[in-house]
Amino acid sequence: MYFLNEQIRKLFINYLVIVLLFAVYSCTEPYEGSVEGFEVVLVVNAIITNENKKQEIRLTKSYRFEENGPTAEENAIVSISDGEGQQIAFEEIEPGKYVTMTEFAATMNRTYSLSITTENGRSYRSDTMQLPKASTTIDEVFAERTVDHDGVEGIAISIDTFDPSRGSNYYRYEYIETYKIIAPLWSPEDVVLVIQLSTGPEFNTILREREEHICYGNDQAKTINVVNTVNLSEDRLDRYIVRFIKRDNYILSHRYSILVRQYVESPEAFAYYEVLKGLTQSSTDVFSEDQPGFLAGNIFSLDDPNENVVGFFEVAAVAEKRLFLSYEDFFPGEELPPFIQNCMLTVLGGNDLADAIKNGTIVYFDSNGGIRTTSRACGDCTALGSNKVPDFWVE
Repeated sequence: MYFLNEQIRKLFINYLVIVLLFAVYSCTEPYEGSVEGFEVVLVVNAIITNENKKQEIRLTKSYRFEENGPTAEENAIVSISDGEGQQIAFEEIEPGKYVTMTEFAATMNRTYSLSITTENGRSYRSDTMQLPKASTTIDEVFAERTVDHDGVEGIAISIDTFDPSRGSNYYRYEYIETYKIIAPLWSPEDVVLVIQLSTGPEFNTILREREEHICYGNDQAKTINVVNTVNLSEDRLDRYIVRFIKRDNYILSHRYSILVRQYVESPEAFAYYEVLKGLTQSSTDVFSEDQPGFLAGNIFSLDDPNENVVGFFEVAAVAEKRLFLSYEDFFPGEELPPFIQNCMLTVLGGNDLADAIKNGTIVYFDSNGGIRTTSRACGDCTALGSNKVPDFWVE
């Protein structure tokens, strides 16, 4: 489905309003962008940080509403120039995912520029960017039982941060959450098809060969969370909420952990994400079908000045902090949140059971009055997460 001209017109008006508001309430010039119609373009997800690691860049192509997802931009030549003549090369480790061959960290007072040459020979480059801050810290991460603006009770995850030098000012927050999953109708046994006879299938029960009772799920931020302290008396955020979890969310049921990542950004990067947040209101993935128009970043084509390129090459200072919590700490003696599915037991036998086993849609529970089964997620936690305990996990 292509975007309608009327939709584009409204998006452009909204974009101008956002930029004007940003100009009024910020001490910096807004980053200029444009909103245009849909087209297949190169999509660049590029950020390097002050963390000493293999830096990562992802290249894809934009896609339409009716498509399942983006196509990876493979076999590209990707590098970063650090302004002092040094070229930092990337290698493709999976389709569209490029990482530096060696570990490195962005440093202060040095410029960086991204270069890309795609498989079809087209070349792209970014504006030069600099690290806005040598380092940043999160003072504390908090969890608090509270009620949101809609009157919904839950747990708010918030942070404190303070920069006495006033050198930060522009912040963006992401998070990765990990949570324990306990399959409510798990059984230590499983059912297998032994043989298919003319009189019907025969089954047997065996001990399960892998951990399917306790697993660990993962999720990450799906909204853009940016905030600035330019108009505050101090470069400080107190109890700034980065995540609110409704109390009936099953991820809280047993044990929950969140890793909060704080990015100190340049004014240009902040303005880009501020506008993008206004356009999407839904996703940190600027390249999905959720983006209703084209937002120009700081990456451009060397072959055609009129070619659109999606994405922003960012250099940012990063800090992160992890928090663990348990549901009973905040809702002592209260009923746990409901499981993600309504778990029920169903008696199956004959060809129906044989087909379900082959399709992997059910798991065995017991043989009380017949072979009782349940849905895979209710009896096998690997349907929802990994059965490997994360290295950082603490009970």
